[in-house]
Amino acid sequence: MLTTLQAFEKFRQTLELSDTEKRDASKRHNEVRECIRAGFAVANDFLSGSYKRHTKTKPLKDVDVMFVLGEKEKWRRPKPPVEILEAFERCLKKKYTEQGQVEIGRRSVTVVLEKNWYPDDHQGKVLSIDAVPAFALNGDEYEIPDKITGEWIKTNPTKHREQATAKNEELDGHWVPLVKMGKGWNRANGNLVKPSFLLEVMAEELVESPFSTYPDEVRNFFSGMEANIGRTWADPAGLGPSVSDQMTPERIAEARKGLQEAQRKAALAARAEQTGRQGEALRIWREILGDYFPLS
Repeated sequence: MLTTLQAFEKFRQTLELSDTEKRDASKRHNEVRECIRAGFAVANDFLSGSYKRHTKTKPLKDVDVMFVLGEKEKWRRPKPPVEILEAFERCLKKKYTEQGQVEIGRRSVTVVLEKNWYPDDHQGKVLSIDAVPAFALNGDEYEIPDKITGEWIKTNPTKHREQATAKNEELDGHWVPLVKMGKGWNRANGNLVKPSFLLEVMAEELVESPFSTYPDEVRNFFSGMEANIGRTWADPAGLGPSVSDQMTPERIAEARKGLQEAQRKAALAARAEQTGRQGEALRIWREILGDYFPLS
């Protein structure tokens, strides 16, 4: 039977994207890119978000593609942000015609892929692609629409990526897998922390070197998040609104409760391991971190 450390190492490897998943993701996001390019004057488009930062969990959901609109689309910038999202929605619905397959989100338009392409037993599912409209500012800064605030907000995906890379290097490559494990907990428990990028932002501050072991660091991360989930967490690029602006008092309370439960279960898993009940320890860790956590 796997030891806990062996199980976490296998879990880490499982969370890495396979070549099949990378090819599938490339095919799907390129189809979305071709569709938007056909409908708009696009100066540039590129992958962004957690997929580009290598912190995306499996199965792949909300793979972000940013579309930088060109000069011929500048007339859209003075309009309410929701109008460009609606225009992207109309464009994508010409290709993705199934009911409910194209959905307007807060700052993007989501194409839900699972409904058309995948059998239930497919292992490399790409569940959705997010098309993000943008206008270029200076350097690596962009403006993107925010349906909730009704404003165009600034963002710098390059800076976000550079900060994540630096943190991962600081922790000798352990930070990205730890973030993925945290996101696995979040997804397995109903996405208590919203958006998932908030979990990354917290991990940049709360996870410190030297790194010990994944079981210990996961428990420490749960504890740190519980203590700090009620804080206002600024955009690490210093441009947009706070990353924690979706965390209402009710959501904060639910997240704190979930993090307390995760710590309680992690303590039970450690006790089971110490008393020779290794199978039970692994089952508890799977309850905490989701179905990708191995039992054998």
